[in-house]
Amino acid sequence: MNDGVDTDVPIAQAHRPAPGRYRHPYRAAVIGHTGRGNYGHGLDTVFTGMPGVTLVGVADPDDDGRAMAMARSGRCAGYLDYREMLASLRPDVVSIAPRHPDQREAMFRSAVDAGVRAIYCEKPLAASLAEADRIVGMCATAGVRVAIAHQNRAFPAPYEAWRMVQAGAIGRVVALRAYGKQDHRGGGQDLMILGTHMLDLMRLLAGDALWCNASVASGNAPSGRLDIREAAEAAGWIAGDCIHATYGFSGGMIGTYTSIVADDGGDASYFRMEIGGTGGRIVFWSSASSPVAWTSSPHENIGMPFPWTLTETIPLDPVQGGSQGSGANGPLHDANQFLVADLLAAVETGRKPRSCITDAQASLEMIMAAYASHFGASRITLPLRDRTHPLA
Repeated sequence: MNDGVDTDVPIAQAHRPAPGRYRHPYRAAVIGHTGRGNYGHGLDTVFTGMPGVTLVGVADPDDDGRAMAMARSGRCAGYLDYREMLASLRPDVVSIAPRHPDQREAMFRSAVDAGVRAIYCEKPLAASLAEADRIVGMCATAGVRVAIAHQNRAFPAPYEAWRMVQAGAIGRVVALRAYGKQDHRGGGQDLMILGTHMLDLMRLLAGDALWCNASVASGNAPSGRLDIREAAEAAGWIAGDCIHATYGFSGGMIGTYTSIVADDGGDASYFRMEIGGTGGRIVFWSSASSPVAWTSSPHENIGMPFPWTLTETIPLDPVQGGSQGSGANGPLHDANQFLVADLLAAVETGRKPRSCITDAQASLEMIMAAYASHFGASRITLPLRDRTHPLA
């Protein structure tokens, strides 16, 4: 049983998501670390109001941070050490919430050793591909289901956009174009922290990436070894403030990802996906409330203005009995609960979660492929044979 969605194929063969259905009660816990990644986009409140899910503990070594997290999440036990919490409470499902990925592997190991059945984790999965491989391996060996907070997989806009594609709105699809926020993080930091959303979305639309050809620049010059630096948010090694990466996909499409440091400061309006066809273009943004815009013009032409049509998307169906995300828990709350409900349904049915760990591993591999291509001055075939960090 897979609830009508085969997560092994591109979205072209899938349906718009419906909330996952799970039957059994679950005991949940949250791992955070104030001052070292804090709590990513609502991952501390993800279990609040979910039917059949009881939050039993929050771990955070910072006293004030832990107290605030407990107040946000509801009445539960508080722990300084997540390992003590896991060993003592033995929860069924855990949210690994810190934004920084530097502690991710140790947290996964402790959760697996404690016998958890499911893990919901902040993105990116890891700071390096070798680390991600170890995390994926330990979870597969233990039979632990994992979903990653790539919320675009729960948003309605990508599915509405592809429904329009299938209806022939823009002719034959030829390209995907994705953009980061292009703020002060433009380039390497944007690619690692936000690019993972867009690359994961490309795979959802087009299938596995087969090759990558990328250019990374620092200022007006190609990035060299002296331009390699440690990323903010403990996200490993990065380079460049201008990145253009092109990918070929198993679905036959070509995709490009672009991130620069924009002079206007950038913002969420840049953070979007464009589907290009022979008869027009479709664009939507990385947002739970994004409309889908489309035009019959396949190319921009400065001398010929053309109209855009906005198609409203159907709001995301909340988890039955769950709390709504438009209030105190933030705009991503419904999407997080949606993915966790799907994760718990995956535990019970034995299928892959909609936003599974191997998808996150593959999007991280696409990030590493961009650097491997640039510094190797060649087109790179995926999957990567060398799993070490290209910038290490």
